[in-house]
Amino acid sequence: MNENNPITIGVLAKAANVGVETIRFYERKGIIEQPPKIGGFRHYRDEDIRVVRLVKKLQAVGFSLDEIKDFLVFDHCCSQSRSVVKHKSLAKIEEIKTQISELETTIKALEMFSNACGSSKSAEIGCHLLDCFENHWQCCNDDSTPNLAGE
Repeated sequence: MNENNPITIGVLAKAANVGVETIRFYERKGIIEQPPKIGGFRHYRDEDIRVVRLVKKLQAVGFSLDEIKDFLVFDHCCSQSRSVVKHKSLAKIEEIKTQISELETTIKALEMFSNACGSSKSAEIGCHLLDCFENHWQCCNDDSTPNLAGE
């Protein structure tokens, strides 16, 4: 944009599809520089729009703002930037794979909980949730388990 159409914080936020508070937050975090005021308004650079859009895309794939700062120190691709991108991307992939594995374990536990304690059989035998939990969700499925509710 030019002097006749300055990029104010509202224009920047709209162009980058974020809120004004996001821009202010990024300024506080050192993601983008807070420009000096000219005529009572801060005038941002065209590049700031691109930076905010990049930040949002990198956040969408799982990078934190601190991690993103490491990418923003490079103005262009070079051997050092490629190395940082490769290293951080591979580390993020491994982190996400670990999260997926943990989520799969959580899904299995929820399925066991749902099948054991969410079944009509659990109501018929008077199974308590605490008993199910302590017995790894087996009390509601196992007729040989004593009914502690009636004792």
